[in-house]
Amino acid sequence: MAAWRRCAQCRKVLPEDAFDGAAEVCNACVAGPPPKVRQTRASAVKTVRPATTPVPAERAPLLGIVGSGDLEVRERRARKAATASLVEMHAEDYAQLLALARRDEGLR
Repeated sequence: MAAWRRCAQCRKVLPEDAFDGAAEVCNACVAGPPPKVRQTRASAVKTVRPATTPVPAERAPLLGIVGSGDLEVRERRARKAATASLVEMHAEDYAQLLALARRDEGLR
């Protein structure tokens, strides 16, 4: 029956053949590099770099006081309102154009 021992370095349970006499470290640990030790989150050293504050960009003056938000957002909002009113004014033409576009896309 084979005897087993635990290596003091790698903590593996190995047969007696893996050790030199009464040594507490196995032959693999003696011959090779030591096993890598995993760091836990608590033991990991974190370096904190000081945050650099970005230089504020030069803001262009708002072109109009009416409305709120970015100029691009206001453009999209105006385009959406114009499209909605155009759809209401020409509902039949819009329905036909929508049906053609859906058919071209493979929709029903």
